[in-house]
Amino acid sequence: MATRRVLSVRRAAAVLTVTLVSLAFLPSIGHADPQLTISEVQARVDHLYEEAEAATERAHEARIEVQATRDHLARVQKRLSEQRAELAELDQAMADYAITVYTSGGIDPTLQVMLSANPEDVLARSRSLDQVSRIQDAALRDAEVARVAMAQTQAEVDQDLARLKDQMAKLADSRQEANARLAEARKLLSSLKAEERARLAALQEQRAAASAQASRDAVRSIPTPTTSGSSSGRAGSAVSYALAQVGKPYVFGAAGPSSFDCSGLTMAAWAQAGVYLPHAASQQYAATARVSTSSLQPGDLVFFYSDIHHVGIYVGGGTFVHAANPGDGVVADQLFSSYWMSVFVGAGRV
Repeated sequence: MATRRVLSVRRAAAVLTVTLVSLAFLPSIGHADPQLTISEVQARVDHLYEEAEAATERAHEARIEVQATRDHLARVQKRLSEQRAELAELDQAMADYAITVYTSGGIDPTLQVMLSANPEDVLARSRSLDQVSRIQDAALRDAEVARVAMAQTQAEVDQDLARLKDQMAKLADSRQEANARLAEARKLLSSLKAEERARLAALQEQRAAASAQASRDAVRSIPTPTTSGSSSGRAGSAVSYALAQVGKPYVFGAAGPSSFDCSGLTMAAWAQAGVYLPHAASQQYAATARVSTSSLQPGDLVFFYSDIHHVGIYVGGGTFVHAANPGDGVVADQLFSSYWMSVFVGAGRV
C-alpha cells in the first residue's frame, strides 16, 4: 500500500508541477469541464503526457531509421556512380574496337591476302584483329554484366528512396502527435478556474516533497556496494552516472547533460561507459540481451508498456532510475511495485 501511495503521489505531482509552470503566465479566465473533478483533470493530463512520451519514442525510432536509410542510400548511390563509370569505360573500349575494325577496311582477311602486295603484313594484321575480336567479345560480356548490376543497384536506390519517404512521413506524424498531445494537455490546464489553480498550488509543494522523499528512499534501499561506487566495470560507470542525474528535469527529446527523456537518460548513462545505445526505448530493447528479473544486475535496462515506450536503468536493491515525466524528472523507483510490474515487458543486458 505504501508503494501504491507513493506512485499515486508521484503521478499527481507530475501533473501539479507542469500545471504551475504552464499556468504561471496565464490569465485567470475560462474554466475546466464542469464534469471533471481536479483528480480527473490530473489523470487526464497524466495520460496525455504518457501518450506524448509514446509518440516521442516512435519519433526517435523513425529518426534512427531515417538516418540508417540515408546512410545506406549514400553507399548505394556511390556504388551506382562507380558502376556507371565502369560501364562508360567498357563502352569506350567497344567504340575504340569499332574504329579499329573500320580503319582496317572491314575486308575479309582471305581477300586482303589475295589483294595485298605483302601478304605477310596482312596475315600479321589479321592475327592482331583476331586478338582484338576476342578481347572485344570479353568486353561485350563485361558490359552486359555491368548493365545488369547497374540496373539492380538502381532498383536498390529506388527502394531506399521509397523507404525514406515512408520513414520521413512516419517521423512527421509521430512528432505531430506528440505536439498535439502536449497542446491538449496545456489547453486543459489553462481552462482551470482561479480557485482550482490555487488548490493545486497549495498541494504542489507537499506532493513534490513526497515525490522527492520517495526517490531518496528508493536510492537508500540500494545495497551499499552499489551506492558506494564499488560496482566495477562499465555497468558501474553507467549506474553511477544515472544516480547522479536524479532530480534533473524531464524534457522530451533530451539526452543530457541538464535534462533527459527516458531513452535519452539510459543512452547517456551507458555512453559514460563507452557504449553506444540508440535514442529510442524500443531499439535499446532490440540492442540488448534478454535477462530475467531474478537475474537482474546493476546496469541492466528495464522496459515498460507493450509498445516499449519507456525505459530505465536498474541500479540494484530492486531500484531503477528513470526519467519519469515532465513533472517528476529523473527519479529512482521501486521496480517490483504493483504498478511498474503491471506494465513491465522485460529487461536487457548491454
